[in-house]
Amino acid sequence: MSTPFHVQSSTETLRDGFPYFPHHESVSALWEQKWRGPCAAEVYPFEDGRLADFEPIFAELIAVSGDDPAFLSRQDDFARPFLPAGDRLADEARAAAERGETDRARELFLRAAAVYRTARFPVVRSPLGQEAWEKGKAAYEQGGRLMESPVVPVAIPFKHADFAAGDYDTDIPVYLRVPHGPRPEAGWPVVLYICGLDGYRTDQGPRVQALIDHGFATLAFEIPGTGDCPAAPSDPASADRLMSSILDWVADSAPESGFDPATILAWGVSTGGYYVQRAAHTHADQLFAAVAQGGGGHRMFDAEWIGAQNQMEYPFDLAEALAYKFGYRDADPAAAVAAYTADAHRFSLVDSGVLDAPACRLLIINGTEDTIFPIEDCFLAGTRGDATHTDLVVRGGRPHMGEPGAGQIAFAWLDQALASRS
Repeated sequence: MSTPFHVQSSTETLRDGFPYFPHHESVSALWEQKWRGPCAAEVYPFEDGRLADFEPIFAELIAVSGDDPAFLSRQDDFARPFLPAGDRLADEARAAAERGETDRARELFLRAAAVYRTARFPVVRSPLGQEAWEKGKAAYEQGGRLMESPVVPVAIPFKHADFAAGDYDTDIPVYLRVPHGPRPEAGWPVVLYICGLDGYRTDQGPRVQALIDHGFATLAFEIPGTGDCPAAPSDPASADRLMSSILDWVADSAPESGFDPATILAWGVSTGGYYVQRAAHTHADQLFAAVAQGGGGHRMFDAEWIGAQNQMEYPFDLAEALAYKFGYRDADPAAAVAAYTADAHRFSLVDSGVLDAPACRLLIINGTEDTIFPIEDCFLAGTRGDATHTDLVVRGGRPHMGEPGAGQIAFAWLDQALASRS
C-alpha cells in the first residue's frame, strides 16, 4: 500500500505504508527506547520528575507484566505500581513543608505529581487512573502554591453550557498564574493555555512558566473528553461553548484580576492545537492572536490514519485514547475505535466549514516528521479560506510539536504580533 500521507524520512520500518515504531513491542521497549531518555532529561511527560523515581516503577512493571505490551492497555494494572511511589513522595513533601523547607517541599510535591501523571496515561478511564488524577491534582496544587508565581485554582462558570448536548453541569476548572512583579499599566496580556490529549492543567509547568517569564498571565485548562473538562466530548461545538464561557469570564474579571482585555491570546499543544485552530476561527473577534502547535484538523480523522496510529510514535494505543477522548467509549476498545473511525469526520475543521471562516492572527507550527497528526493538516489550516492573518511554519526533520526550537519561534511570532499594535 502507498499512503497519501507524508512518511517520516527517518523511519526504518513500514507496515502497510505507515511508520512502525518498535517501542510498542514490550513494556521494556517502551521504557528503554521511548521513555527513559525523556525521563532522564526531565522533558515531557516527565517534567519535574526524576529518573530515580521512575526506574524502580518500570522495573516492577516489566516484571509483573511479563513484558507483555497488552499490559499497557489495562490502566488499573499499569497505574498500580506508580501510586505507592507517588504517595511516598507526597508524604515526604508534606513533612518537608511542616519543617519549613519550602524549596524541598515544592520539589517533592512536583515529583509526586509527575509520578501520578504517568500513572493515568494516556487518558483517565479506570478507577486507579482516576485516583492518580485526583492525587496528582492535590500534589501539584500544593507544590504550585509554593512557586514564586503561585498556581491559583479558579472555577469559571460554564454559562454557555448546553446540557441537552451533553455538557456537564459543573464549573470549568482552570489554573491561573500571573507574573511575579508589578502589573503593566494596561494589565497583563492573557494566554489561554489549552492542554492536549494526555497533558492536563497539572502537567504544563515548564511551558506555562516560560509564558509567565515572558510577561503573560496564563489560564490552563483541559479540552473536551479529558481531565475535568465539563464540555461534551462527542459534540464538536462544545469547545465553542467552553471558549465563550472562559472568554466572557476573562473580560468580566479583567478589572479585578488585572488582565488586559484587549490582549487575550490562545496557545494550544498537540490535540489542544486542534482546538486552538477552531477557536481562532470561531472566536476571531475575541482573541488577539493564537498559536496552534502540533495540532491536526482534517486528515487526522481519515480511516487510514486512525488505523495506523497505534503503530507510530505515540507510546500507547493512540486510536483507543482518541476514541475515548472524543466520546466513543465501549467495554470493547475495538468497537469504540470502529465507531469513532466511522464517525470521526464530524470533527473535521474542513468538512464543518470552520477553516473557511475568518481567523484572528494565527500561527500554525509543527514538524514534518509528526506521526501523531498528519503534517498535511497544517498545510490545510495554513492555506484554506482567507489565510490573510495565518502564518504557517513547518519544521523539517522535527517530530510532533516541531520541537526542539518551535517554542522560541512561537514566542518571537507573538512578540512581533504584540509590537505591531503600537
